[in-house]
Amino acid sequence: MLSVSARGRPEFATAFQGSKPKNLITTYMRITSDVISEFLNQQSHRITHVVVAHTRYTTFERTDGGMARIVELAKKDCAHFRNCFNRTLYGRRAMKHPDRFQPLLIATLEGSLINTDRDLTLHYNFAIGNLPDELGDDDFMAKLRGCWVARAGQRDDIWFKNVAGKPEDASGWIGYILKEAREKGNMAVWDFENTQIPYAAFDAC
Repeated sequence: MLSVSARGRPEFATAFQGSKPKNLITTYMRITSDVISEFLNQQSHRITHVVVAHTRYTTFERTDGGMARIVELAKKDCAHFRNCFNRTLYGRRAMKHPDRFQPLLIATLEGSLINTDRDLTLHYNFAIGNLPDELGDDDFMAKLRGCWVARAGQRDDIWFKNVAGKPEDASGWIGYILKEAREKGNMAVWDFENTQIPYAAFDAC
């Protein structure tokens, strides 16, 4: 069973820090798609919006090294987006009390396994929740686009759906965004560094 720290980061992530490559691979092999799915599905009843957001990085004819570089760049850009989104939604409270005033955000990064499609980009799948009560869908999309496109510099190619009150749809989305892990064995599809689970906010409810 995976756990998450008080700051909303998966505890097992610390196992990767400072690891030698072979130890890193060994650690990854212990984490199966079923384990990740079970862990993330614990939040399915809290997910209200699901999103696909395309990055600015194309994958066509990328070498292994080139693909690895754009994956890291995409993760850094996503971190910039995530911090912007937190502040846009919750203002200064997101910085003073990040364990409570931040959205639930589950992130997977797809597209790194294919380099033969001219039109394919690396793209993020998000499952989002714990949004301010007064936030409507139009405002949600405006804030999301502002942070993703204007601030993080990514493509203005975003799809979203409101799944509030539909935990079955949210659970199905978790299964969908982990398909590379389940079908291709790509456990790295889950971007745990950009996943945040605000347990303090949930405990306060």
